[in-house]
Amino acid sequence: MTVLLLILAIIAALIGFLWSIGAREPVYPISAGDGPHWFIAVRGEPGALAPGVTQRWRSSADFTMIGGAPDAAYWQHFIIAAGGDETTAPITLDAAEDAYIARIKLRRPPALLFGVLRTLIALGILTKPHGPIVQDAQALSFRSDVMPSAASITRLLAQPPQYAPAMVNFLGYYKKAQYRNAQPGVTGRTAYMRYGMVAMRTVYRTGGHLLFTARILSVLREPIAGPTVGHWDDLAAMRYPNPPAILSMEHAPDYHAALEDRDAGLERTMVIATTPRN
Repeated sequence: MTVLLLILAIIAALIGFLWSIGAREPVYPISAGDGPHWFIAVRGEPGALAPGVTQRWRSSADFTMIGGAPDAAYWQHFIIAAGGDETTAPITLDAAEDAYIARIKLRRPPALLFGVLRTLIALGILTKPHGPIVQDAQALSFRSDVMPSAASITRLLAQPPQYAPAMVNFLGYYKKAQYRNAQPGVTGRTAYMRYGMVAMRTVYRTGGHLLFTARILSVLREPIAGPTVGHWDDLAAMRYPNPPAILSMEHAPDYHAALEDRDAGLERTMVIATTPRN
């Protein structure tokens, strides 16, 4: 009995240790806060947040990585906020040219998952992908419209070595997954989630981390122009330690294989390189 209790105590301590590691991830403070959560994209200058609304995360757009010309990004500021009323704008936009405001449900993956992932990486069980930096993703045998162009890669690699971008993803799914070999009953969201789990693991292997992932519940303000006009299902952002880290993911065999799930699930996407401001 004493031995069993000792074993259980060790297991509980190990779980607690792993949980404490995972609980430090930025996804948790970003998703904190009472009341509704908001994703806000602004072209121009954002105004003040409404009373009772607090900023959880903010980032400035640098350039478009996927889904548009890389020379600039249509949106200039991205904000995650919490609080306020579900039917009232969480921010004033007097100086804004355009804006997109969506009420979102932020996902909170288990802290234990991140703790295990961080520990496996620290122990060298999960290693960084190795191989030459991908210079032309369009030459790979995957959908070109959801891969960065050669110009986007050139723009990314021209950034300073210390550039640690947060990639903000707009995600729209097929209703039915578009696999080459039909998989009846599989939705586009399910196919993309298969990819997303592998992608997140690979991002951590490069030294990056998850910032947020969210389902769009409703749209309070639609954009009047720009490449993100239209329906979107989810939003997500990952942060990378440097530009080469992003372009090394292709060399992880499991990630490469999961690109088929991404292609089958995504109807459209836009990915914007940004610099976090908090």
